[in-house]
Amino acid sequence: MQVQRQEHSKLAIIGNVDSGKSTLVGVLTKGILDDGRGGARERVFNYKHEKENGRTSSVAQEIMGFDDNLKQVLPERFNQNKNKYWSLVVEKSKKIVTFLDLCGHEKYLKTTIFGLVAMIPDYSLIIVGANMGVSKMTREHLGVSLFLKIPFAIVLTKIDIAPQNVYNETIENIKGLIRSPAIKRTAVVFDEKTGMDEIDKWAALMHGNNVVPIFQVSSVTGIGLQQLARFISRVPNRDEINKAYQTVNDPFQFDIQENFNVPGVGVVVSGIVRSGKAGLNQHALLGPDKGKTFKPVTIKSIHINRVSVESAQVGEFACFALKPSKAGDKLDRADFRKGMILIDPAVKPEPVLEFEANIHVLHHPTTMSHGYQAVMHCGVIRQAVEMKKIFQHEVLRTGDVDTVRLRFLYAAEYLKTEQILVIREGRTKIFGYISKLITDKQLEDEKKVQGMPQQQQQQQQIQQV
Repeated sequence: MQVQRQEHSKLAIIGNVDSGKSTLVGVLTKGILDDGRGGARERVFNYKHEKENGRTSSVAQEIMGFDDNLKQVLPERFNQNKNKYWSLVVEKSKKIVTFLDLCGHEKYLKTTIFGLVAMIPDYSLIIVGANMGVSKMTREHLGVSLFLKIPFAIVLTKIDIAPQNVYNETIENIKGLIRSPAIKRTAVVFDEKTGMDEIDKWAALMHGNNVVPIFQVSSVTGIGLQQLARFISRVPNRDEINKAYQTVNDPFQFDIQENFNVPGVGVVVSGIVRSGKAGLNQHALLGPDKGKTFKPVTIKSIHINRVSVESAQVGEFACFALKPSKAGDKLDRADFRKGMILIDPAVKPEPVLEFEANIHVLHHPTTMSHGYQAVMHCGVIRQAVEMKKIFQHEVLRTGDVDTVRLRFLYAAEYLKTEQILVIREGRTKIFGYISKLITDKQLEDEKKVQGMPQQQQQQQQIQQV
């Protein structure tokens, strides 16, 4: 079944633990109100243990569909089977909004960072419990959104149970935070009396990244949900201005986020198209594996929003069923590791072990020097790296900006310059972007130079200059 290419946007739902993120996603996407005891969030969770303790520990995806008049599309009856439910919504919708329900607990911060870095949301909704106030994790999530240049809105939940004095204090704290020198944005507060035209006007200005709308809602009484749903239906897609993507005419690249073995189908990968477009029976290279090699594969089928389609293009979440291109080759889940991609064979991709990056140390309790190790997120790559060289400082402290040389500890990865990276270790956070890739040939040349006597080294450097 082929559906026409729909308008789409992606919203990341972030905020402190127990602020009502999954409940709000459940209420918005299913068109129901919560019972105050977690009834709505149970329809969003992926795993049994999440239902038992009420905490999201994985990235859950839900969709909200809107018709030609931007009225929400809901199926006649709710079905727990996402395949049936999603296809009904997709069939009748002109615009699809995908919610990425991320984790709030500090223990799962790496999953939240992966969701924000790898899934490239257009906007983030930062959820704050009106009865809890602005917490450390709220500030943390806000900081990550700011650095990744993701425009955000703030949603105050649980306004029906928040004491008036706590509620007022929370709103003032949020306004103060948005006006602070680090953010310098305009806060616009909406309530249930705000007109829809006013919301449309501010939603259209969102991609400029200068305004922060503040919504006040209750998932139990339904106050403010109409205004929030209107805003979500109106926010424009940011694929064309987002630097994380290339254009539809560039060579195809697909970042693999998860892989599955589907009975009767074989290996299926899910992820996001970062560049170009893919069609049925298209040939691509899968890799890099631990030996830096790529395996030729063919795309057998494509699904977007759980509906079978004939092509996927830049900015779209998709699932591809793969088979090896060469007769006699096998492909199973053991061939996959984190950080793999599908790429156009014409690109001739070269994985690298070492690279240079311009970084900004946001927070580190002590100092970092040569040999420091931490986990780096860059697109779908998450791997430990070691600092081989610091160019301007002897050691790095909180607030320092410098160029560093990093090396992957386990396997080479396919990188591009200008890609954003996040390095984390406990409370340590470093943001930056890749400035230079160091190929295997350059590494070999460096080793040769190091093995030479001192005088020859100087002559070699003079020749290079």
